[in-house]
Amino acid sequence: MSTSYNSSNGSSYTGSVRGQNGVISTGGSCEDEEYGDVSSVKKMDAPASTAAYTEQQEQAQEQTNKVNSLCADFNYFICLCVPRASGPGDMAGRLGRWFWGQSDQFISSIIVSISMIPEAISYALIAGLPPSFALQSCWISCMMTAIIGGRPGMITSASGLSALLLYRLINTDTIGATSIMFVPFVVAFAGILQTFSSFFGFGKLATNFPAPMIVGMVNGLAILAFALQFRYAKVFPLTESEMTVSAAAAGDGKAVEVELTIALFAYFGKGLSWIQPWLNFGVYLGEVFLAFIVTMFVPKLTTFFPATIMAMLVVVAVEYGLARQFGADTPLLGDYGGVEVKYPWTTVLDSEYALPSLASWETWKIVTGYGSALFATQFIETAIALNVVNRLDESDGPGFLVLFGQGLSNILIGFMGGMGSSGVVSMSVLADRTFGTTCLSTFMTGAMLFIFMAWGYPIINYIPLSAISGISIAMACSFIQWRSLVAVFTAFLPNNQRLLLPPQFNVDRLDVCIMLVVTAACLTVDVSALALFCIGVAVSTVMVCRDRGSEESQGQEEIEDIEEEEEVEHVEVVQKQQSIYPSPSGSSGSRSDNHSNHGGCSVNPLDFMCDAAEEAIFPVNGGCV
Repeated sequence: MSTSYNSSNGSSYTGSVRGQNGVISTGGSCEDEEYGDVSSVKKMDAPASTAAYTEQQEQAQEQTNKVNSLCADFNYFICLCVPRASGPGDMAGRLGRWFWGQSDQFISSIIVSISMIPEAISYALIAGLPPSFALQSCWISCMMTAIIGGRPGMITSASGLSALLLYRLINTDTIGATSIMFVPFVVAFAGILQTFSSFFGFGKLATNFPAPMIVGMVNGLAILAFALQFRYAKVFPLTESEMTVSAAAAGDGKAVEVELTIALFAYFGKGLSWIQPWLNFGVYLGEVFLAFIVTMFVPKLTTFFPATIMAMLVVVAVEYGLARQFGADTPLLGDYGGVEVKYPWTTVLDSEYALPSLASWETWKIVTGYGSALFATQFIETAIALNVVNRLDESDGPGFLVLFGQGLSNILIGFMGGMGSSGVVSMSVLADRTFGTTCLSTFMTGAMLFIFMAWGYPIINYIPLSAISGISIAMACSFIQWRSLVAVFTAFLPNNQRLLLPPQFNVDRLDVCIMLVVTAACLTVDVSALALFCIGVAVSTVMVCRDRGSEESQGQEEIEDIEEEEEVEHVEVVQKQQSIYPSPSGSSGSRSDNHSNHGGCSVNPLDFMCDAAEEAIFPVNGGCV
């Protein structure tokens, strides 16, 4: 689509606009309340300064690109109905073109759904629940949040920090029913709190989390995601009869007990035995390393074929073409609980559920206590994932819709026997790396997982766990904030040496301290204490940042006032000179200064956080914004 800009001095600019996925938007005009009619571009008054004119051109080009990108995506959908199809062949052709245009979203959904399966099963094991609880949560939450209109590209599923909290519930000595029967009520109560919280401004808080907390939690979650991969190389602890709801045993602990649960040990699978013989273990490590190398470095060579799919195919070829031919068998997805859920559409009204009576005050104490803690936990995890995806896509997600959709999905998950869901950083980063950046990708992730659970498990169960583990380790290395570690070392330098460092490494010592404390808390304590701790730190950090922001804005206003006064004086002098010495061309002179910040630059507090592989999560903007 060609667009021309005409200025008042007769100059013009012509460019082509390319929509998302590389599709050129052709034909028709797109009107938007904010940008107006794109087909007829308004004339611009050319400023006297060449630099200002160039900047105005760039802003107009960026504005038009944004609108026409939306138009290009919209054309995928209107091509099915406008104009009316002439016949079945025409409709089939349009469907084919639409599927081809959205092929990245479908491929991403397959990759993410397969990688989500062992991770969700591990979280169920951490909580002491059957794997079906986690798998139910994954497909319901992805489809529900996508339908309601949550954050495009953000994956929601069962999470490890919520599993640590539910582990306390499962081991609680309850009255009238086994502790596992309280899980549906606790999850539904947390969903109700999430739904109501979206109407009280919590969505805005979720999208404006303090930067030190984001970095601390992201680093902690990356380390936990890496530790989780060791579980795949260990013997699966449950038998087939133990993976049912009716086989759950009653807990014998106190409802409220001060006990330190090391989160890192729970993820690592402390107490579980490694796979035997050691030859199988060695082959498993080799396949993990191979999948890691392919996932990390193939995108640097070519993006024609998804690296994650290539990694799975390479490991499958090595496993079945070499390893098993010499008697070395590594664990498969079917050996780790499997994907099959016999009746994924069952509810808590089924006969195998013996729910506790809501007429008991003891039941309400457990439900409200654990439900509130689960709400705080899921809110923090969702807020961190939302901020990460916002930085990946360089746009702000709808915090209200994210919390509202998350709450409704958790209510439905509780009714259908799940363990709850929240935003997950690792799967969201994987979706972004595989170009799954729309709500269609999120919806299809849930749909593909449901298909695998109900009908596709005979094929999916034969995928080696080593392939999934290698991809997960690559994602963990991708979203951990390596430059924040450099900022930790520079925090111990003297002030005179810190001033010589680039701005992205000269981070405030208070921010570094908050980051380290949040990371340590994420790795050591379970989430019931971590949730309250993080909320307290968030409130205090927001207050500190607000005070700093008010001081900086005050100083900036003073600088702008001084610059305006200098500009007025300069213009008066220039006008006097022109009245005495008129320009030979008859044009009025003007100063062509570029008004930038003199004597320093304003540094974004997130600038020092960058992605290890492609600097995609928290990119460094050269020190200045």
